[in-house]
Amino acid sequence: MNRRFFFLFAVVLCSLTAKAQTITVNVDAQPLNQVLIELRDAYQLRFSYDNTLLAHYRITAHKKFHSAKNAIRFLLKELPLQYDITEGVFVIYPLIEKEKATPRTCLISGYILEKNSEEPLPFSTIRIDKKSIASDISGYFSGQITCDSSVKITLSHLGYYLLDTVVKPAENLRFYLRPASINLQAVEIRDFQVDYRSQIGQIPGVIKLNSNVASRLPGYGDNSVFNLLRLQPGILAAGEQTNELIIWGSYSGQSKVEFDGFTVYGLKNFNDNISSFNPLMAKDIEVMKGGFDARYGERVGGIVNITGKNGNTKDVSFTLNVNNMTINSMVEIPVRKRSSLIIAFRHTYFNLYNPTKHTVRKTDENGNTNSIDIKVVPNYVFRDLNLKYSGKTKSGDLYYVSLYSGNDDFSYKIDQPIYFRKVLKQTDEQNLQFGGSLFYGKSWKNGWSENFIVSASSLKEKYYDHYRMTKLWNQQIDTLHWVSSLNQMTEFHAHTDLTSPISRNHVLEWGGGLISNQSLMNTDTFGINKSAVSMKGARLYSYLQDKINLGRYLTVRAGGRVSYANNLKKNYFEPRFSVLFQMNEYWKLNFATGIYHQFIAKTSVLDDEGNYRYLWAVCDNKDIPVLKAVHNVLSLSAFRNDWTFSAESYYKVTTGLSRFVTYKNIIAPGIYHGNSRSYGLDLLIKKDFKGSSAWVAYSLGKTEEHFEYFPDNRYRRAPQDQRQEVKLAVIINLNPVFISANYVYGTGFPVSYSQQQRIAADYPYSRLDGSVSYRFLNKKLKGEAGLSVLNILNTENIKFSNFERIPLNQTSGINIYAQAIPFTPTLYLNIRL
Repeated sequence: MNRRFFFLFAVVLCSLTAKAQTITVNVDAQPLNQVLIELRDAYQLRFSYDNTLLAHYRITAHKKFHSAKNAIRFLLKELPLQYDITEGVFVIYPLIEKEKATPRTCLISGYILEKNSEEPLPFSTIRIDKKSIASDISGYFSGQITCDSSVKITLSHLGYYLLDTVVKPAENLRFYLRPASINLQAVEIRDFQVDYRSQIGQIPGVIKLNSNVASRLPGYGDNSVFNLLRLQPGILAAGEQTNELIIWGSYSGQSKVEFDGFTVYGLKNFNDNISSFNPLMAKDIEVMKGGFDARYGERVGGIVNITGKNGNTKDVSFTLNVNNMTINSMVEIPVRKRSSLIIAFRHTYFNLYNPTKHTVRKTDENGNTNSIDIKVVPNYVFRDLNLKYSGKTKSGDLYYVSLYSGNDDFSYKIDQPIYFRKVLKQTDEQNLQFGGSLFYGKSWKNGWSENFIVSASSLKEKYYDHYRMTKLWNQQIDTLHWVSSLNQMTEFHAHTDLTSPISRNHVLEWGGGLISNQSLMNTDTFGINKSAVSMKGARLYSYLQDKINLGRYLTVRAGGRVSYANNLKKNYFEPRFSVLFQMNEYWKLNFATGIYHQFIAKTSVLDDEGNYRYLWAVCDNKDIPVLKAVHNVLSLSAFRNDWTFSAESYYKVTTGLSRFVTYKNIIAPGIYHGNSRSYGLDLLIKKDFKGSSAWVAYSLGKTEEHFEYFPDNRYRRAPQDQRQEVKLAVIINLNPVFISANYVYGTGFPVSYSQQQRIAADYPYSRLDGSVSYRFLNKKLKGEAGLSVLNILNTENIKFSNFERIPLNQTSGINIYAQAIPFTPTLYLNIRL
């Protein structure tokens, strides 16, 4: 094993540091553009130049060179041309005479759009004069540059081909990027480089993904984005939690998911192959695992920012996806050439679960276990709807209205004799999620840009659990547990964000807004103990940060965020600081640190049997403290010859945890407070080749917690703590056939037996998936058919936080574990008209 590891490490290291081969030039009076084409084909070099311009120059040379740089330098030395190397591409352009006078600065601005649909491409990377800037949600960018007759510019977006070009400084330019996956008649595209590098390592703690990259992985298609997310380092895959990501040891509710600007609190979604948002609607996904800048707040864990599609403004289009579980459809309708209406709908078309027998473990007071088969009769229904109207004004300003509604209903029954008793159990849970946003993005002539958004969201959870035990010898019925509850969280958010290019090396980002939350908790226990708690909280906040370029290789982002909590009558300050250091052409070193607060919390409830439930509440700094975290992130990354290497270390401390505990025989029932600490290391090695990809991700981490009810003063493992996780994935492009596979191994979570307050052995997680798909394209119909097999080895796994313990008598109980995905063949058909 060690020899294989060191061999792999040596191969990666050699690939990243390998010296260029000898270059031979042997031409007579040949046009320069033809010479470069021969060098490209013979030595796999990449060039960007004006083909007509270079055709005017004739080259005669018979010589060998030790490197490509020496060869290009020799060919251009007598010509009014010069070159730069940008991301491994030789960019050749006319020689620009340097002026002795102090160079003036000019404004350059424009929009990044998809070539076919003219969809804005948010958060694209624009590299000008060896400095990087990013576009906003409407694809708009602006920056101050040195006024020259022309300027080199490189544009990239994850899953799209790079665009290298030379332009004159101007405002409101338009650039069109071609997607790597094109839903058109089959064509052959050569000599283009696809941008995979921006996925990880460019900003500390940030991963960028989109549906173009995710669609080839095994799965149903309803969860393609999360299928890719779970294979990234630092995002937990074991336990199969898709709708509520566990990022760098964060607790439930500490990470935030936003779709088109409104919060998605997450449906319960007992089937983790259906994501809480429609993947057909997703255009761009940015995952901030930690250490994010002052523009983002309200969470002490991570943030997942999802930007939805704006729709086709040219033609009516229809997409249909059918798989083993759902029917998913989307229609895009152009409205007056500048706007579009999207309607997307998903629904389960049959009950996903059949009555089945589950093997459970009977545990006595001495910890001895026996296996028992229990028949469980479940029922499940899921549906959601997206509506979005978006468009552009004549001046290019973007606007949209996005609405979402989703719900799932899950219930199960147990009616089972066990050892002279009959277990009778009925559990029902219904979740309703609503969200909506109104957005307007304005670009000003001076290069300033402003985004204004108003959003609202709501999650309503209804829960009912009735557990009885019948003694068969005398038919006596004992009601052991009966609870009915309602938990609701609503949010209103209005804010504006501005970007101001002050000078060539300074970009000011600032803004502010208002957030208002309200939580409701109604509980009825045994029809006697009834309680209703309603809490409100509103906050005004503002942020300011300066992005400073200190030379060609160092970028500093310094700023902060301040929030005033009206219900608490208190200010909260959150300084943020990050440094990005481009060590050389290939290696980058990043660091970020900051303070983060969270004013709503998903409080855990721990019952007598060690079962966890989670309820949303507004923090009041009494029973529910305001959460506070300190993040520290250090990352090292490299990209060369289509190899990607990334290493990220993190350390974060979180205070203000709250947990309602009902250990009647151990401690007094009540709300207890605690702290946690998480630290670890993420590694990624990835290779992209001819449209295919393969990567290995490894996570080493530890999350510990300490609560007031602990009998000692030592930290213990948190429920979500998993020490190690390894992920391997490969996507092979044999266009029109695509083959992919992935494997995940995790060391498992601690399972606690509450009455003894001890932790049993972990349950390791292991799953191998594979898929094959075929893409068919013609003038009218574009589609794809695929077969996936999930859990090929049929490994028995359990889901994180989805197991339950119920008492059987005074000295023993039954542990019911919700089984993760078993061996599951899946089929899907995707059609686009």
